[in-house]
Amino acid sequence: MEQKIAIKRLWELINEGKSAQEIMAELDISEMATLQNALQGLMQEKGKTINVPGLIGKASVNAEYTDTGKPIPSEMTEDRAKK
Repeated sequence: MEQKIAIKRLWELINEGKSAQEIMAELDISEMATLQNALQGLMQEKGKTINVPGLIGKASVNAEYTDTGKPIPSEMTEDRAKK
């Protein structure tokens, strides 16, 4: 079931620097997908990319990828970082 999100309040919380978990608690959102959908609508409305801490897992943010888009295992990148 789709939830209606108060876009104005979502924008305020983002500008306050709230994390995804804090926003979900404040707006009584039960699923991350609901927040992601609301955020996508907000980005379209504002015409810019919005970064919300905790929305994307750390592993995916810090991951490195090959030219073809395949993830490079972290143990391989750790060896390279030590050199």
